[in-house]
Amino acid sequence: MDKHLTIPDNDKGITAYKIAAITVLIAGLALFPFVITNRFYISLINEMLIYGLLAMSLDVLLGYTGLLSFMHNAYLGISAYVVGLFLIHISPSSLWLALVAGVIFTSVVALPVGWVQVRTGGLAFALLTLAFGMMFHTIVWKWYGLTGGDDGLMGVPNPAITIFGWKIGDSGDPATMYLFTLVIVALCYLLTRRIIRSPFGAVLEAIRENEERAAFIGINVRMYKLFGWMLACMLAGVAGALFILYKGYIGPTTMSAFAGAGVLMMVLLGGLGTLWGPLVGAAIFIYIQDYISTMTEHWEIYLGMVVVLLVLFLPTGFVGLGSYFKRLGKE
Repeated sequence: MDKHLTIPDNDKGITAYKIAAITVLIAGLALFPFVITNRFYISLINEMLIYGLLAMSLDVLLGYTGLLSFMHNAYLGISAYVVGLFLIHISPSSLWLALVAGVIFTSVVALPVGWVQVRTGGLAFALLTLAFGMMFHTIVWKWYGLTGGDDGLMGVPNPAITIFGWKIGDSGDPATMYLFTLVIVALCYLLTRRIIRSPFGAVLEAIRENEERAAFIGINVRMYKLFGWMLACMLAGVAGALFILYKGYIGPTTMSAFAGAGVLMMVLLGGLGTLWGPLVGAAIFIYIQDYISTMTEHWEIYLGMVVVLLVLFLPTGFVGLGSYFKRLGKE
């Protein structure tokens, strides 16, 4: 069955050019904190990487499975709260255990939610993601005794980053946390790309293209949609763990519908069904947001206008620029 399923051209193979480009990009990002020592810019790129991972996780749903989630950021928030509470109340120095706890708890929450959602499709699925997301947002906003309510969860410790007992640095140091984030995001990208390029990914794309036909040839559509949902939520959980370690704080606004719309814009800006496109889209979105907010307090209006123009004139996202220039060259 799987041998008849193909992978789109925009994700086929890794050429020598792509390997070189990826190597140069990662090397440049790794050297960045040693060349630019300004803490603001290091933190800004760190935030781009974290939200890039979150946008990439949404792309697994929307770009490859065809499932729209309006508040995928809720699962980043769930993981961030769990990691923060673990470090505050259980073990202030156990970074890896806290990270694992955040991803596992997020997966446990996402499983029954996904089980309900995959029994629907299209608009109904999207509306359910909005409903569950608003529920989670309300819980962390109202449960003041545990989450800090609208004040947010503060006082999160900065555990040391260690590998097999070897201390690499402190998570409170921006440069160290930046490099740690870069490694985790790169590993998540490579692992997700490998999964998407497997027969499993081909099945997800078959469901996206024609769910009825996929079911007709014997694919368990609900099961695969649930697996795609769980993969996306686990990646969001990793992003949430990195977020709380980077910020040292998490508030309910991070899980709001407005923030969820921002993540969706990142995916659309970068390009659907590419994995790396949402990483680019997140960087562009955060940079524009940061730049405009320094000029006016009404930055949301201008940011919205910029995003509308970009979506209108670049409907395939920034990753579509390559194909556009190729067509111009042939003409």
